[in-house]
Amino acid sequence: MPTLRLPHLLVPALFAAPALAQTIPIALNCNFNGIVHAGESGLPDDPNGYRSISDRGLDFQAGVPNDPLLVGYQLVGTPGLLDIVHVGNRNTVDGGSKAFDLVPDFDDIGIQPNWLPNPDQTGPQVTVLPFPVPVTNTTVATFLYQISNGGGSFQVTFTFAGSGSHTATLSAGDWFGGSFLGTQNVDSAAPGANLSITEGRIDLSAHVGQAITQIAFGSRSNLNAGYAILAGNFEYPPQTRRVNQIPLNYNFNGIVHAGESAQPDAPNGYRSISDRGLDFQGGVPNVPLLQPYAIVAQPGALDLVHLGNRNTVDNGLRPFDLVPDGDDFGIQPSWLANPDQTGPQTTVLAAPILLDAGSRATVLFQISNGGGSFDVEFSFQTGAPVTATIGGGDWYGGVFLGTQRTDFGGVGANLSLNERSIALGAHAGRVLTAIAFQNRTNLNGGYAIVAMNVSGCLACVNGQQGSVVNLGGGNGPAMTTSSSGNLGVPLDWTVVGATPNAALGFMALGLGSTSVPLGTFVPNCLGTVHVPNPVTVYVVVNAIGSATVTIQAPTSQGLCGVLITGQYLELVAAPCPVLLSDALAITIGN
Repeated sequence: MPTLRLPHLLVPALFAAPALAQTIPIALNCNFNGIVHAGESGLPDDPNGYRSISDRGLDFQAGVPNDPLLVGYQLVGTPGLLDIVHVGNRNTVDGGSKAFDLVPDFDDIGIQPNWLPNPDQTGPQVTVLPFPVPVTNTTVATFLYQISNGGGSFQVTFTFAGSGSHTATLSAGDWFGGSFLGTQNVDSAAPGANLSITEGRIDLSAHVGQAITQIAFGSRSNLNAGYAILAGNFEYPPQTRRVNQIPLNYNFNGIVHAGESAQPDAPNGYRSISDRGLDFQGGVPNVPLLQPYAIVAQPGALDLVHLGNRNTVDNGLRPFDLVPDGDDFGIQPSWLANPDQTGPQTTVLAAPILLDAGSRATVLFQISNGGGSFDVEFSFQTGAPVTATIGGGDWYGGVFLGTQRTDFGGVGANLSLNERSIALGAHAGRVLTAIAFQNRTNLNGGYAIVAMNVSGCLACVNGQQGSVVNLGGGNGPAMTTSSSGNLGVPLDWTVVGATPNAALGFMALGLGSTSVPLGTFVPNCLGTVHVPNPVTVYVVVNAIGSATVTIQAPTSQGLCGVLITGQYLELVAAPCPVLLSDALAITIGN
């Protein structure tokens, strides 16, 4: 399939009638009662009651929270039931300090409950699906989970009908902090600090055509931790045509890159948003979570959007030094005019985005000092803005190398990155122009937004509408396309009905359109030439008489309103030596 890169040419794909996003809940094979529901607190030795996977748990005594992260999932809301998939061993977690009591003794640690025949749940925990679940070119598996005692990673294995499987890795930081009510005192479940819940997303589109029959959780990286998988879904969002890596309006150098450690007073150097930071001195890690994003990789550059105030974070223990003094706290850097970055931090899009039914925003971020939540506000070309709230736990723990010693950037504990997804399909047809981060709930924490993507086509700010018009003119073959003219996604022409395996087939492409009888150029031929001043590309026609030419999408606003016409021609041994297809004219626009 030839792919062209022509100057000033490029167009997006056809929007079929927008399909509604479909979600299939996963009925997990729960093996642990690890969420505190009504009537389950204060009963550590209840033979059939709640047990922590370590030293605390989620507090759902008032019901499953009505939180944006949870509303799309089916979580267990009834007391006395197994409500999570646990991967771990309660008798060995946390250095073995939480082993079940042999007999009731009225302390915070309960006896091994009746519902747990074996505390060792470290092996693969398998859920067999009630029916095979098909994989399409948009299928994503999503899971809600928590990891105790410093966080870590685990594997999710999908088994396909017939044979074969796919294994993916999910990770999270320590569950401490965040926006969900939590309990403490192990199995007594007394009121405790808030906890976080992580959402992990696994793209299954590479396995289109397969059907999933079971899911297994296992291979946890942190053998000292308990892992709780709370819920899962298979999502089938409408196929979006473009994923836009947003060039955020970065305001802080808060990631340690090569050459930035051990220089706390460098005027243009790294500074922590609290007491530590990500260690990217070896480059941006090559892990699936980060691969879809554009993350700043060079030293000496602003690399995150900071929401907070370094002089007041962590109870005011990290203010910038007034003069260099050789300790771990740096002076206020040259790139920071004002340490108070608590107000809305706004990115105005250089290239506005036309949302479609499959549009969503995904955000990578961290929160120090106990975690929390914040608002993401989306502003549009017309109409009122839309606000979504997202949150996560404390950044401590996880799978990414971290630094410590505030601005010194010395080797420290691993840190986590949260990814949250915000559905925007309800605003299909609106043009996104700006994004703002604001309203953090933890005034003692620093918030770092590392990267962001928004899916949707680019918008023509002049309001030009895109179109696809069949101009006819063929003397045999037909022409089709999957494009509709939206800016920023590929444009393609596919001939149907050419000579199978034709040796002399060509696609003619040109700007604008014309209407000249083919007989003007080749006597005895019917048909109409619609491509002016064509660029002609040789194509390989397959065994069913079809071939496609694709132009990789340009993104310039100057293309809005440009019309590009394509028509197939083939040299044949016949009274008319030219076989000509219908012509398709595509206008770039919204």
